[in-house]
Amino acid sequence: MTEHDLSRYVTTIETRLDSHYPDGLVSLGTIMELFGMAGGKLAYMLDGDAGLMRAFENVEFLAPAYQGDYLRVTVRLLAVGNTSRRRSYEAHVVARHRGIGTEPSHGEILDPPLLVARATAVTVTPLANQRITPPHLKGKPR
Repeated sequence: MTEHDLSRYVTTIETRLDSHYPDGLVSLGTIMELFGMAGGKLAYMLDGDAGLMRAFENVEFLAPAYQGDYLRVTVRLLAVGNTSRRRSYEAHVVARHRGIGTEPSHGEILDPPLLVARATAVTVTPLANQRITPPHLKGKPR
């Protein structure tokens, strides 16, 4: 993978979480799905194509997320190869109502946000699908 300034390739999504567990805990699969959604948005920014997930290199779940939490997922492009893209993912709870105040409608913005999960992964965007990739980042046929 080549070294370029990739700092502009960062994106976020925010959503309110839902849960099907009796204790309100959010499934780890939900967080992984949100990583995929945010990663797709980043792929559209770089290549104009969603690409394909090759592998998560590392995934860490650091704190629980609960139903009603507002979660911000941030994805950063770390490196670009011919067809591969290495990314970092972070999920932060930015607002929470569980355990806050005396009424069910009470909540607060978390400052600082609570890091609940992080990961690194590699995706692949075939050369033929790199529609809008900047020339200095676009893969070369082999």
